Amino acid sequence: MEVEGMKKFFRRSVAERGVRYLSYIGDGDASTFKDVCEDKPYGINTTIEKVECVGHVQRRMGTRLRRLKKDMKRKKLADGKTIG
Repeated sequence: MEVEGMKKFFRRSVAERGVRYLSYIGDGDASTFKDVCEDKPYGINTTIEKVECVGHVQRRMGTRLRRLKKDMKRKKLADGKTIG
């Protein structure tokens, strides 16, 4: 449903608003972006660029850092210190 909604959004943007959206702000879900690009809403000569949403990048990075901290909690680093 999300894919069809985005394809419709891009297709009607020129007729209803007179604009072409050349950037797609994504949340990491590559399937929606891929399907919108394959739909070619503005013709074959126009490409749409994906811009990663900063909030999603922050959340994924934070999750990975917390997991790394948990996994490395009791291990000593090269400088002799521990994470914690």
